[in-house]
Amino acid sequence: MAKKPPRLELLAKIDLPVLEASGVAVHRDDAGVRVLAIGDRTSHIVVGEYEGGDDIVDWRALDLSGLPGWPLPVNDSQLEAIAVDGGSLVALMREDPPVVLVADTVERELRSVITLLAPDDSELAGRWDDPSSRGEGLVLLRGGRLLVAKEKRPRALIEFAPASQRSLGLSRHDFLGPGEQWQAPVGEVEFVATAMWKLRGDAKNALGDISALAVGSDRSLWLLSDKSRCVAHLSLDAPLPPFGGAIRELDEVWRLPKGTKKPEGIAALDNQRILVAMDTDLTRSNGIIVKRPES
Repeated sequence: MAKKPPRLELLAKIDLPVLEASGVAVHRDDAGVRVLAIGDRTSHIVVGEYEGGDDIVDWRALDLSGLPGWPLPVNDSQLEAIAVDGGSLVALMREDPPVVLVADTVERELRSVITLLAPDDSELAGRWDDPSSRGEGLVLLRGGRLLVAKEKRPRALIEFAPASQRSLGLSRHDFLGPGEQWQAPVGEVEFVATAMWKLRGDAKNALGDISALAVGSDRSLWLLSDKSRCVAHLSLDAPLPPFGGAIRELDEVWRLPKGTKKPEGIAALDNQRILVAMDTDLTRSNGIIVKRPES
């Protein structure tokens, strides 16, 4: 029998002021570190300040439903993931239909509506049709591209880009730096799957699904699994090739603390602490801050 991974150390339980939390992200710039969270009921984003330690303070809400052209129902947003750049853009992903909404939180405008497609000649063709098994995690990449985690059937990381672009693969250099802006399109556009990297072997055995993604402060990648109640670390010391392929090994795998229920969002607060959000109908103790145990 395979040895179970070690557990992450629970540092604190925190209150995320959002119902049915489905995604969290971290914004870094010269002004500091902010945490953003969303749920799948409304189009509210909550923003809190992270000043180190084991708490997030001074939460405030941004309601995007009043933006001109905002397409989501008031009380049924069904948002699955949030990603941010180093400027004023937030990207919110739905699973059905598979779209990413990009809003400028300073200009208070809906910048773009990106439909995610699987062309007939892509490896994703025929595997993007199930509305319950599309995107669950989202990261903004340099070059105006997106990294999406497909939850299951297959468990995979997918690069999406405008149809005119070729895949560039995935390395640490593809993640945005602090204060760096994403090259967002304008208006209603279509992005296509340009590469897919499926979990295979030990990586597939370790993660029963992929529920969320997060970029670490060292530009590595964190993967969250709801089904396995695990967090995995992918260093990307060896870049993922542009033509796609398999991810067979994960650098680290950790079990979440006992009692963690429905983990749906993950964000790397710093080089030690990780925030995990839980999809509950309460706004109390629906987030935990964890770290690797001391060796």
